[in-house]
Amino acid sequence: MDGRRKRAVILGLAGAAAVTAVALATGFMDPLSLMITIGGALGVTRATYSRARLASAWRHVVAALEDDTGPEEAITALKRLARAHRTGGAPALERAAEEEADPFVRRGIALALECQDEEELADVLFADARRNAAEIEAARQVLATLGKLFPAFGLIGTLIGLVLLLRHLVDPSLTTIGPGLGIAVLTTLYGAFFANVVILPLSAKLHAHLARRNLRSQMLIDGILLVHRREYPTRIERVLRAHVGVSAPEGPRRVAELGQRAA
Repeated sequence: MDGRRKRAVILGLAGAAAVTAVALATGFMDPLSLMITIGGALGVTRATYSRARLASAWRHVVAALEDDTGPEEAITALKRLARAHRTGGAPALERAAEEEADPFVRRGIALALECQDEEELADVLFADARRNAAEIEAARQVLATLGKLFPAFGLIGTLIGLVLLLRHLVDPSLTTIGPGLGIAVLTTLYGAFFANVVILPLSAKLHAHLARRNLRSQMLIDGILLVHRREYPTRIERVLRAHVGVSAPEGPRRVAELGQRAA
């Protein structure tokens, strides 16, 4: 993640935390309302999705916040692999692939060394890319569910508070109707806050992460196929830059700008 995006994430989270702290410090804390809103939403989410899917969703949310990959890194890595393949053959390519941090690149090169049929290699790589994209989309669905459940349980809490309030209308004093009214108002506030300040921004971040991952996967697949053909590194660079509409002479600056716009 570049410095500008990191600062935006940090400032956004810090701002949300500051709003929460001020609200709690000024008397907006109500344990029962929090239990209804947060406990209800998390409980239904746990009942809806398996533990493995929730753990996967959490990993992808963290990955989206820490995403620091861009087109330029993919192009550089594939040019390096192509150069190793052309100069040192399969053994040099295998050694160079082991140094790559991206597991998709390592697996792709391992398959390229094993497969003679390029069509079979492409099918396997595209299947891997589709599976990765499906996992990220599944994580986004978990966040979408939470984004709906927080306001829903805020409304449920409001109804609970109104029921408590109506039960004490025979003795309409602030002491008797205050707790019910507090629950009615605060659960709505909590539901709206967690949905709009926490969940929806994370969902948008995950959506942008998915778009970047799809672009990167397409670039990596095309690059791995070109490495498999022992193409020149310069040709690989020209082909891959076409994915982001950047010609080779324009260099890394335009690629970085496009990556920032995608965020």
